[in-house]
Amino acid sequence: MKWKLVSICRNRYYAGLTGLVLLLLLLAGSATAEAAAWKLSRNFWSEEDEKAYSNFIVTLGRSKHSNLNRFIKDPKTNPLYGEEDKKFNLSADCADLPYLIRAYVAYKLRIPFSYTASIAGRGGDQRYSKGNRPTSFKDQDYFKSPQHLFNQVVLVNSGYFRTTAEIEDSDFYPVKITRKSVVPGTIYYDPDGHIAIVYEVEDNGRIRVFDAHPDHSISKPWFGAKFTRGSKENGGGFKRWRPIRYTSEGKIIRTRNHNLPDYSADDQYRRTFSARGRQGIGYHEYVRLTLCDDARKNDPVSEFAFMMKDLHEDISYRAVAVSLSIEKGINKRSHPGALPWNIYGTDGIWEEFSTPSRDARLKVAFREFYDRTRQMIIEAEQNHAAGGPAYARQLAAAFLQQYQILNQQLSVSYVNSLGKRILLSFDDISNRLFDMSFDPYHSIEFRWGAQGEELASSPDDQTKRRFYQLEYRLRNQLERVYNQSTPLSMGPESPPMIDVCGWLAGYLRGQSVDATMLAFNREVIAPLPPVQPAETSKPQEPAQKQATALAVSAKSVKTETAATELSAKKAADKGKIWDSLLETGDVFAAAMVNPDNFVVASED
Repeated sequence: MKWKLVSICRNRYYAGLTGLVLLLLLLAGSATAEAAAWKLSRNFWSEEDEKAYSNFIVTLGRSKHSNLNRFIKDPKTNPLYGEEDKKFNLSADCADLPYLIRAYVAYKLRIPFSYTASIAGRGGDQRYSKGNRPTSFKDQDYFKSPQHLFNQVVLVNSGYFRTTAEIEDSDFYPVKITRKSVVPGTIYYDPDGHIAIVYEVEDNGRIRVFDAHPDHSISKPWFGAKFTRGSKENGGGFKRWRPIRYTSEGKIIRTRNHNLPDYSADDQYRRTFSARGRQGIGYHEYVRLTLCDDARKNDPVSEFAFMMKDLHEDISYRAVAVSLSIEKGINKRSHPGALPWNIYGTDGIWEEFSTPSRDARLKVAFREFYDRTRQMIIEAEQNHAAGGPAYARQLAAAFLQQYQILNQQLSVSYVNSLGKRILLSFDDISNRLFDMSFDPYHSIEFRWGAQGEELASSPDDQTKRRFYQLEYRLRNQLERVYNQSTPLSMGPESPPMIDVCGWLAGYLRGQSVDATMLAFNREVIAPLPPVQPAETSKPQEPAQKQATALAVSAKSVKTETAATELSAKKAADKGKIWDSLLETGDVFAAAMVNPDNFVVASED
């Protein structure tokens, strides 16, 4: 009887304990649901939700705002505006922007949001390491409020996009290039550490994107060679958000690659490309031709003008970045006496206010303009149905006329250190492109490549001027390199050719063109950088090492001076050619009809 009573008591005890545990679990689940950033209205993204996301992207891209915070707080432009937006803070830089926007739209529509919370890879800095893969995830249930989630998601970096095409649980997947996959909201990952979001695809295949910067500003450039092509290993290229589903158990399920109709592990990573009957074309041209939905033939003169206007936009965005640095007074601080270990990938003041990456993209875009112009002339020479060489001369004359028309229209200006406004034409920028300093400690005169009398207003001391002289090789560098040292000795002695106007003038004077010597659409696929030893991964070289570099590089000052004199002479010679072309007046129009009528005055 005694053992029976003990058994009954024990059973009741365990039953009560089990009930208590179940009650606690139920309460915990309820508490978790209540503590979630938002309550879900459905457990997946519907087609209508994706349209709302795309519409938000398009509206942001077309708006006047160059800052995400200002956009969401504007009830006239934000299609998802609500009173709660007045208190939200969405400050995004490069890699954060896609995550913040996706999270914001998910909150507004009360649908699931999940993201990679941590990654692992090989090679130090996650932004440029090898074999990156997700190791943990978080979703809306983890956070107590939307703002809490927004504050945490900005901890991601561009390395979170750097996953191979085959990974199944990444936040994004690579797509096949079609008009159904490259749409507003599609992301482009530049493996050199930059992210852009597509917000418009025109009928002619040109893509408009927007991207964010360390100062939280948003620019809205056109897609082109300034965005580095990626490889399958570093996960570069166009990507879309991987569809997710929230289960009844409170878990997130990610759609596998084989269930994604526009997934492709190969389309963007071929060695050569072809589209619309053209073979051996480059990646960026392949993208444009594939997305082109306009059967009409492209007009070369219109394309030439478009490239100039696109470059002017990029120059204007750079002007904003430089002005912000000047407004913050960075140029008035003493130079630290050293450059970061890597000038393209660092942090602090240098990351926020220097412009080596932005400047490199601008230089690549100018080089693309130069190459594409020559390519169109070569194609015109080979187009015998249109007149062959005679047609090519007509086209070159038309290009020069277009250059003349747009040169002053596409100008920028800056206020020098004495408060005087300096106006720079498009041609001025082209001539001084490789003289414009990326160093935030330099005065605005050096930031805009001033020389001679224009430079006289600069208050920079000898240390800053010395660094400007020694940074010339880095300014001549087109490629951005990461995860390795970028010493003052890096870069070519002389800058690459980008002088479109001078080349066209030479062509019209009879300069022959060998098509086999022109590396059109030359592409550099962002490499997987070598693993750096831990002891050399400091973000900045010690001052004494840089001092040694200064001493070693002292001899280069004479070389730089000579190079400057040579550049000035070259610009003067080019000016004579350009002036002589302008003096021909109506000959431009005559050349459109008969290229033999186009005469360039001799330099005598």
